[in-house]
Amino acid sequence: MTKSADRLVDRLLDIGLSEELVDASLPEWWVPSDYASHSARTLASLMLARRLNIDPETLLDDGVPVGFLHTGPTKFKHMRLKGARRDALVGFSMGVGRILLSMLDSRSARAVPNDPLELREALLAGRPFVSFGDVIAACWSLGVPVLHLRLFPAQTKGVTAIAVRLGGRHAILVARESGFEAQYMFHVAHELGHIALGHLKAASAIVDADPYDPANHQHELVDDDEERAADEYAQALLTGASSYQVLRQTKSAGSAEGTARELATRALQMSGQLQVDPGHLVMSFGYSTGDWPLANAAAKLLPQQSERPATLVNRVLWGQLNMPGVAEESVAYLQAVAPI
Repeated sequence: MTKSADRLVDRLLDIGLSEELVDASLPEWWVPSDYASHSARTLASLMLARRLNIDPETLLDDGVPVGFLHTGPTKFKHMRLKGARRDALVGFSMGVGRILLSMLDSRSARAVPNDPLELREALLAGRPFVSFGDVIAACWSLGVPVLHLRLFPAQTKGVTAIAVRLGGRHAILVARESGFEAQYMFHVAHELGHIALGHLKAASAIVDADPYDPANHQHELVDDDEERAADEYAQALLTGASSYQVLRQTKSAGSAEGTARELATRALQMSGQLQVDPGHLVMSFGYSTGDWPLANAAAKLLPQQSERPATLVNRVLWGQLNMPGVAEESVAYLQAVAPI
């Protein structure tokens, strides 16, 4: 690894953090010569402890490896991470979650219904179907903030989203940039399912990765009852049924519809009747049939917001955060990690 002129930067890079994240995490006043100052290193170490969950004492002693503060067990779904990659990801996620939740009124937290149909019924009041915006609004109304990460530790590609628990409160950190609201909506609903079903009671975080992402290898994939239960929760919330399929509509024996425009048109026609978001119908078709090229082509023909889902999520985030009394350094760090 190429060494920089800054000893502290080098030590942070050595534990698996990206240069961009290190730059955003260090105090604005930090310069390489500060490494020789015990007081400057102490202040920087305390800030890094808050932002990245790093043990500050290990940053003050060149004789020991940089370590992370203990956060409790973490569950990795659909992937296995070990060593520095795991510690860096968990430390970063817990640091972001801690700062995010500190900027919100703790009294806003409410129990997430463990019955997805109860939440679905509330969201459908006066609505044709549960939409992307409805799911994001529901999370915030339950005291579960949703944030899209623009910065990330190095060597942790393939992560979709992370649910964190701190002191009985929860947050959802989305890592995957999806151009389709329906895909993004399902990721958030899945994490909300983990929270609702109590999967974080024995864990500080759940890290979900996409098993179809080429960054993940087959031998790393891990599936379990919790993943299936969170998927079923999300499906029931979005469709009313925990097991939901959208198959090809045959026109005649041996002949099936097959154009993206036909699929998009059918999804728009049926969404009101089925009370299911048309984008989710198209994505469900892709999952049910395995024909993702057709599903993705159809999704592009559906009405879209002018901004990408991640941008909309962070726009809501900054509209919801309570700034008075919050340290400026916390606001600056969150703005670097999750800008609009």
